[in-house]
Amino acid sequence: MQYYKLYFFSFLLLTGQANGQPTKASKVQMSDSMILSHIKQFQPLQGASIPSDIKNRIGATHVAGKYYFTDKPYLVEGSEKMLEMGYGVLKLWFRKNPGNGYFYNSNWNLPKELSLTQLAQHPYWKSVFEMPFHTIALSVDGAGVRTTDSSAAKEEQEIYELTKYLLTTYAHRELTFVIHNWEGDWMMRGGTGDYARWSRKAGELIRAVDGDRVTVLVPNDSMQRINAMATWFAARQRGVSRARAEVKVTKAKVYHAIEANKVMDSQAGIPGIINSVVPLIETDMVSWSCYDGMDATGLGLYKGIQYIQSLMRPTPYMKGKKLVFLGEIGIPEQRYEGLTTKEPVVARWDAYVGVCLALEVPYIMQWELYCNEPKNEELRKLTDTRKTDEMRGFWLIRPDGTDSWAGEYFKQLLKNAGGKIRSTN
Repeated sequence: MQYYKLYFFSFLLLTGQANGQPTKASKVQMSDSMILSHIKQFQPLQGASIPSDIKNRIGATHVAGKYYFTDKPYLVEGSEKMLEMGYGVLKLWFRKNPGNGYFYNSNWNLPKELSLTQLAQHPYWKSVFEMPFHTIALSVDGAGVRTTDSSAAKEEQEIYELTKYLLTTYAHRELTFVIHNWEGDWMMRGGTGDYARWSRKAGELIRAVDGDRVTVLVPNDSMQRINAMATWFAARQRGVSRARAEVKVTKAKVYHAIEANKVMDSQAGIPGIINSVVPLIETDMVSWSCYDGMDATGLGLYKGIQYIQSLMRPTPYMKGKKLVFLGEIGIPEQRYEGLTTKEPVVARWDAYVGVCLALEVPYIMQWELYCNEPKNEELRKLTDTRKTDEMRGFWLIRPDGTDSWAGEYFKQLLKNAGGKIRSTN
């Protein structure tokens, strides 16, 4: 395996993280009040103009929802619905076991062993890729923290073959694909349970404020985990870059992005994807699954995006552009007290959109089209469908067919592209 330890430790010494301190790069020059004032200037509901290309900058994920409306294959139904609503951006789970995410009305009939390229050739996927989207983001599995030199070579080759297939098959279209991982910090920590709630204070167990959960110390093998993730991401990037270098005549584009989900932890000095892995390697883009930065004002998002930009190393292909996007962001409209009425939910979305427009974030990918989270475990059976009052509320469309509050807000953005929102009615 390629070994990044010396580079990483030098980076820690330079930034002050070797003794557990946040990096200098995380400091923002503007005061909080100045940042909030800046955000407000870009908020559509505060009178800001909406970019004319907003449809190509906002979208949603479609995967594993708990309801459907037609008899079409679930992957196709959701993708067509996004187009019908006017979105140019779509995020999908591109996995070799697609039945887990796209079960309803579907007969995948896939062989036991297949490549990512063969998956892309499946009629369901071909149907989606031929739809007139501007950007399709694909969350693709891989070895991650289990990466070895051997698995990295296989990963690079498979991503290379997929990228070459996409660039050649859709060469006649201005279609962008973004290949990325699922939440990298959880991958590096081995899951999402209590054991994954790391502390930067070695040897100390910290009980969380809410009582039952605990935060555990950073494990002794954290450096090995960091190196494995860096090896994996570097292999993926090489695969994409190799294919792009070979396929020069094409209108299609393929980018590689690294997705992180614990940016606030990285800012606090806890080893993570952003402070420990991203500085080691080049990547086209960085995606942030940004639930940890979603305060009511947008301040956390603003600072987090700037922090990521300060540490990422764009590939030469990006010509110096440090493109950070929100690969996952959602507000569960039926889960938390204070966010179960329209006004506070819409106010938050307006602040988050203001942040992204102020910082020229290329994509905002909402979680998600159809909600995937029932209110309790008893309602989670894969083959069952759920009613509106049984869901937590990550949605653009509710099970009863009505628009969510997020859906209504985004509809206003799409309707008023190139102008301003005159009325919220």
